Amino acid sequence: MAKRKMVKINLTVKGMHCNSCKMLVTDALQELGASNISVDMDEKKQVGKVAFEFAGNKQDAINVIEAEGYKAV
Repeated sequence: MAKRKMVKINLTVKGMHCNSCKMLVTDALQELGASNISVDMDEKKQVGKVAFEFAGNKQDAINVIEAEGYKAV
C-alpha cells in the first residue's frame, strides 16, 4: 500500500483563548501524525488559525481537535 502524500490543511478553531489551548491543539495534532504545525491565535476573539501538514483525512484532524473541546471548521 502506498503512503499518502502530506498535504497542507488550514482550519479555524473556535474556543481557543490561551497558550494552554494552543498546546492542547498542537499536541493532539502531533499525536495524530501532523507536522509543521502553526497556530495563530486571537485571544480576544477566542479563535485560532491552525495550519499543518498531514497525510491523513482532514476529518480525522477535526475530530481530534473537537475531542479536546474546541470547534474546528
